[in-house]
Amino acid sequence: MKKGFATLAAVVMILGLLAACGDSTAGGASSNGTAANGGSASGPASSGGASGSGAAGSEPAAIINPGDPIIVSTMNDTEGEILGKMMVLALRDAGYEVTDNVFGYSGTVNGRTALLEKETDIYMDYTGRGLRLIEGVDESLYHNMETAWQSVSEWDKANNNLIWTRYAPFNNTDAIAVRKEFAEENNVYDMYDFARYVNEGGYVNLVVHPYWVTLSTGLPGMEATYGFKLSEDQYTISGGNDEQLLAEGTGGVNVCMLYSSSGLAYHYGFVILDDPQVVSPVYSPCPIIVAERLERYPGVADALNNVFESIALAEMVEMNARVEVNGESGEAVAREYLLGKNLIKSA
Repeated sequence: MKKGFATLAAVVMILGLLAACGDSTAGGASSNGTAANGGSASGPASSGGASGSGAAGSEPAAIINPGDPIIVSTMNDTEGEILGKMMVLALRDAGYEVTDNVFGYSGTVNGRTALLEKETDIYMDYTGRGLRLIEGVDESLYHNMETAWQSVSEWDKANNNLIWTRYAPFNNTDAIAVRKEFAEENNVYDMYDFARYVNEGGYVNLVVHPYWVTLSTGLPGMEATYGFKLSEDQYTISGGNDEQLLAEGTGGVNVCMLYSSSGLAYHYGFVILDDPQVVSPVYSPCPIIVAERLERYPGVADALNNVFESIALAEMVEMNARVEVNGESGEAVAREYLLGKNLIKSA
């Protein structure tokens, strides 16, 4: 009888253990990593949840170019800083090791020299530069963003083994601006209007960058195309802070030469005069990459194209204003933009 009770107790214990094991594996994973439903614990079901080492996506992507960083450089201006930081952030997010040389060069000549001598891998410039680089180039190509890009990119690839990726679809060119009240009072909104105002004897004190008074696509070109002529006492060579001089009317300044994506123009509410004949060529910002580096890391182009092709003029103007007027850092502005457009995964 005792033997019978002992046998019965053993059977009950075994059944209890089996029941407990069944509860622990039902609908889940067993200790060897195999799912109770016959699938794998590391299969598709885990892609949106947690892995054995933490939440999905919490581990940084493997570095694509360990020990061989991509050097990113720009000119030392506001727009260069913002767009340069976008390049750095986007490439790092895509898994590249990057050396940040944003704001590293004081002029385009220095930046291009660095590219040609392979001191940098990427440098951002503007498509309109082709007018200065290509001898005998058809200037009409630089009245359109796409043909300007095609012209300079084909030339630079053939002559210097430099690759222009896709450009930002806006034009940051030389332009003339006036205060809003001036535009309203004198009905001046484009260069034809400005020519009429000048020819009718209107007062002009234009503050202008030195190079623009001799450039064929600058003041001489504007005068010839729109039919007016400024005397030397009607313009002042810039000493800096041009937008502020116009805003305050310092020294009687009532017209200002500036860049069309100026954040300060946006801040002050200036009217930038339209140039219907496109005397001033298109200048769209675009990364330039040493060809052999792009051949080695072709994914770099995709990362940069996604960023640059997303940027509209109004967005760039506002970002420039945040840095120029509000004193925000270019990197912070760039990061916020990229996150807002879902162009990078995390801060």
